[in-house]
Amino acid sequence: MKTSIALAFSLFTASVAYANAPSNYATVFPIDTANAAHDANGAWRFDLTPDAYAWIQDAALRDIEVFNAAGQPVPFARATDVPTTASREHVATLPVLALPPSASNANASDLRLVIDRDADGRLRRIDAGEQAAAAKTGAKEWLVDARGVAPMDRLLLTWSAPATGVVARFAIEAGDDLQTWRSVGYGTVLALEQDGARVERHDIALDGVRADYLRLRRIDDGAELQGLAAQSHSTARETAVPASHWTQTGNGQRDGTAPAGIAARFDYTLPAALPVRAARIELANDNALAPLILSARDGDTWRELARVTAFRLRSGEETIRNADVEWQDASRLREFRIDSRVPIAAPPRLSLDVRPDRFVFLAEGDGPYVLAVGSARARHADYPVDVALASLRARLGKDWQPPLAPLGAARESGGAHALQPTPVESPLPWRRWLLWSVLVVAATVVGGFALSLLRGAGKRDA
Repeated sequence: MKTSIALAFSLFTASVAYANAPSNYATVFPIDTANAAHDANGAWRFDLTPDAYAWIQDAALRDIEVFNAAGQPVPFARATDVPTTASREHVATLPVLALPPSASNANASDLRLVIDRDADGRLRRIDAGEQAAAAKTGAKEWLVDARGVAPMDRLLLTWSAPATGVVARFAIEAGDDLQTWRSVGYGTVLALEQDGARVERHDIALDGVRADYLRLRRIDDGAELQGLAAQSHSTARETAVPASHWTQTGNGQRDGTAPAGIAARFDYTLPAALPVRAARIELANDNALAPLILSARDGDTWRELARVTAFRLRSGEETIRNADVEWQDASRLREFRIDSRVPIAAPPRLSLDVRPDRFVFLAEGDGPYVLAVGSARARHADYPVDVALASLRARLGKDWQPPLAPLGAARESGGAHALQPTPVESPLPWRRWLLWSVLVVAATVVGGFALSLLRGAGKRDA
């Protein structure tokens, strides 16, 4: 009888066990391992795409699974060895020397340039003669010593005076011998204040310029800058980090439910909840300025992400705007809101920097492999993939990374049925009947065992 009960219970548990298969998910994405490295050593990486996020139902990303050609799940897990930041920034303070006006006079003849260096070879003084003229006219050119600095992505300029009313445009040249120069672009810095709102921009993009010296030549006639100082910002990019990309939210929709104190409110929605780490807010009209509040829906509440004074100024052929805003955690967000305390004629344009989640899977079984996404019921198992990767790195080197395999176009699998939760009442409750049958059999066995004990006790008493 015990054997019968065990057999019945085994049949019951086997019948209710949930076998994971691609059909349990709404859609599948082919994983293109053909274009990955020739020798993948049995492991690949992939990044989730916005199309994949659109199908995900579980906030913890557990309703995704990787399957081989036989429809069997293969071990996979989130890539835990990826650094949390995409880059490492190096900041260096650079010596800045103001060039006398005679040094920048293209018509001057027989120019004599005296350069004084310190013990470390850094520039300390430049003398180009006619110093009396320099006393009458403010500096229009500066020499920046950038020797020993990594390729520069940005140049940050500051000055001691004036504190406001500054819109300064520079032509920037680079060279290595103080004689030959090449143009590396233009940039504008500013410091303005109006009606209690202050806007500042001090950085100039250099896009990885490498040079021993920079020459800054001011090409506007604005207020003289005193005590100009410079810092270089260089970014060391980590190749293992998923590449971020800017995603536009579309045109903002004016919201008429703005509370008191908010002159304009605009709503924005992404196609799916995406891991967002930065925002770019651009005003629609030139020569506009507005203090803005950026918020995002987090569950049932709205969470403030940043406050920024947005501006869009026109300086010649260049449009100057406010800097991007960043935050530490790459939260998965979909709905955003911009509140303005002053009237705005047109919705600001909102672009978001998305950093996708990265996963690693082991090539168990034959390919092609697919990523199945979106289910109200299926959840993937927890696989100890890190153990296998540690073994591979012990053989291939600690810096080895599985090659990156992109996701292909989505194909329907279980469709809308996979997104439906388990019904409370099944049309054919055979599992319930099986459970009751097992319980009845067990109760009968227990009752029979008790009755036999009672009969045995009665015979002994007789």
